[in-house]
Amino acid sequence: MSLSRLLSGLFTGSEPNTESPATTQHSGESDPSPTVIYECRTCGTTVSADTACCPACDDDDIVRYSID
Repeated sequence: MSLSRLLSGLFTGSEPNTESPATTQHSGESDPSPTVIYECRTCGTTVSADTACCPACDDDDIVRYSID
């Protein structure tokens, strides 16, 4: 569970029903692709790559984080 989902659940009383963050996993490669996380900039809810509007707060400010 992501920290943003846990915190969101604490403030709303229940966990938001969102999809897991988009990740790329490679085994045996020396230079794996970065992990990509999509998150609502307003409330921090982790959402899927194709989410246009946050299901927790209805904001449309979705940000993409690439973690190397």
